[in-house]
Amino acid sequence: MTLSLDGDTLSAPEFRVFSLSHVEPFEGRRVDGLLGEDFLRRHVVQFDYAHRRVRIIDPRSYVPGPKAIVVPIDTEGGLAVADGSVGLSGRPPIPCRLVIDTGVRATVIFYHPFAEGHGLLDASGRAVTATIGGGAGGETRGDLGRVERLSIGGLTFAQPVALFSRDTVGVFAQSEPDGIVGGEILRRCQATFDYPNGRLVLEPYTDSPPFVYDMSGTFLIGDSSDLGRVMIFSVAERTPAAECGLRKGDQIVSIDGRPAASLGLEGARALFRRAARYRLEIRRGDQPRTIDLATRPLI
Repeated sequence: MTLSLDGDTLSAPEFRVFSLSHVEPFEGRRVDGLLGEDFLRRHVVQFDYAHRRVRIIDPRSYVPGPKAIVVPIDTEGGLAVADGSVGLSGRPPIPCRLVIDTGVRATVIFYHPFAEGHGLLDASGRAVTATIGGGAGGETRGDLGRVERLSIGGLTFAQPVALFSRDTVGVFAQSEPDGIVGGEILRRCQATFDYPNGRLVLEPYTDSPPFVYDMSGTFLIGDSSDLGRVMIFSVAERTPAAECGLRKGDQIVSIDGRPAASLGLEGARALFRRAARYRLEIRRGDQPRTIDLATRPLI
């Protein structure tokens, strides 16, 4: 098998086929494969979130910008792992080891042993326990909350949303590393993975949005048979979605008259990250229904 990207060709005399069809509903789009360590070790790979582009750079010519923050990363085992710390009110910073993963959409997810061992569940002011993600390992559940500070290398983020895994098996049940940082942190920077030199280079944008999270209590996915259809995968207790009668398995047909198919999964998720009142047209089985949803901050 050969794989070509931006003029570079990788050849693999042996390869493994792994279907990602179970990931597609969580992303709401077609996913054909993943680029991993073999590619990253050959290049400097730069993610410019503001301009929605990826640059592939020759490691011999890459020089970080003058204001860049350089974070050493350990790439043993293929993952990029950096030293960080989490700050809670009235407590000294807690050191932690964090995977840096562009494939995770969350701000930070703390693995269950770390969250439980340091009392993060009690200190975070959590509001609900809910679905916090899904993919190759299936559904992941955890508590929603915030921490005072999250630091990665020399860069600190104030009042970020934090998710605390309740998984007792799988990746988020591991005792090390301690958590995983995803796109909600990375998209606030131009993030450059320099595996050849063991570093992550972060160049923060001047304007960063506040950290917000879903305000409905739903976890939305695309329909596995038609990714254009927006479905409710789960509804957390004591949230606006539960209070107005939304249920797991409901299809969202429209939001305030806008077809969900035109909004797409990301568009629907973005609306529910705002405090507002919405008129939803849903389909439950074969029955259409109209439901009024008033979203509010949950954390």
